[in-house]
Amino acid sequence: MWRSLRMPHALFSCCTSFCASASTSSAHAGETKGSRFRSPESVGSSTGSSQQREANPYKSWEHLNHKWLLMMCVGCLAGGLAAGQVVDVDDNTLRPPFLKESVFADIAKTFEFRPDLAATSIRVAFILAARRAGFATDNIDESCAVVSGLEDIAGVLRQLSTVHGLSTEDAASLLAVAAVKFLKGPCDVIESNWRWGRNDTDTTLPRKRQLAEADSGLIALPTILEGLGGLSDEESVALMACHGVGEFHEHVSGIDGVSHIGSQYKLSNDYYKFLLANERRFFELEVPRTEENKAIQRLPKDFVCVYANVGKKQKKRQCVFNRREVEALLRNKTWRDLTERYATDEAAWAAAFQSAFTKMIECHFKRLRPYNKPSEQTHSG
Repeated sequence: MWRSLRMPHALFSCCTSFCASASTSSAHAGETKGSRFRSPESVGSSTGSSQQREANPYKSWEHLNHKWLLMMCVGCLAGGLAAGQVVDVDDNTLRPPFLKESVFADIAKTFEFRPDLAATSIRVAFILAARRAGFATDNIDESCAVVSGLEDIAGVLRQLSTVHGLSTEDAASLLAVAAVKFLKGPCDVIESNWRWGRNDTDTTLPRKRQLAEADSGLIALPTILEGLGGLSDEESVALMACHGVGEFHEHVSGIDGVSHIGSQYKLSNDYYKFLLANERRFFELEVPRTEENKAIQRLPKDFVCVYANVGKKQKKRQCVFNRREVEALLRNKTWRDLTERYATDEAAWAAAFQSAFTKMIECHFKRLRPYNKPSEQTHSG
């Protein structure tokens, strides 16, 4: 579909003034004789014949006024602008310079060697989405905690970008999709609908500090999740299951070796079952100061925990949650109803989760393209 040409008013005025001034200059520069151009007396040698002083303005640069040259440059720029605004590119015909299957194969090898990086990959995808949405941490200490421990995953991203020719944002999104698959979560729809063309930018986005609640100074979880591509309540609650994988680390949260529900490498609706089963058993957790977490200036004070049997083991394990997370899922009536539903209906959770995850890795990108397998020539080159 053709789009209307949008030329800025300033550019149009500039072109008009150049045309007017160039016409005046040409009249002063010389006189036309038929289809010929006669240079003024000051141009060329004084002994030149009248024939030598005549030139074809379309073949000789000698007599072109500098404003004509400037106008030609402006015309080229205007033409390029017009082409970008008018020509409609069919995204379905564009093919990426990488093979998605090869990228997934490399990521799978990484997760087999370092399974802990799977949960970290999902964390990175959330951090990038939150920053694209303009959500900021409250202080430098919290900002450092957010990105702390990401050195290894940063190396994986660099390797994928270098070897396969991906943008860092595309690499991070594929890494997150592969992580969901590795953790045995629902990913068929996410993988088949994945689109490419994410741009890397160093531009600092405006921060939405005004969204913080007055009493706590923190942004509510529903507000954050809604900002990740406009997630609905169903999608927001479904995405929270990502907290069921991975574990805590002392250099990030101050505590080490514990998880949310005792299972680090399985992404499922067990997260909701665990919350409901242990709802009345949570108690406040005070994180002790240790040698390992001494670099954290302010230890978290909003954790709750429970000791519960995990799997077939008789020994109880400590499971830790963020208090705001528990309150949002169990005290908000709408979210609690969804928590109870997802605990019993895995199919409903899987559908909402895949929709939410796709929105999260695509949010705040202007234009993404459907993935079409590149030709053999393109891939080999």
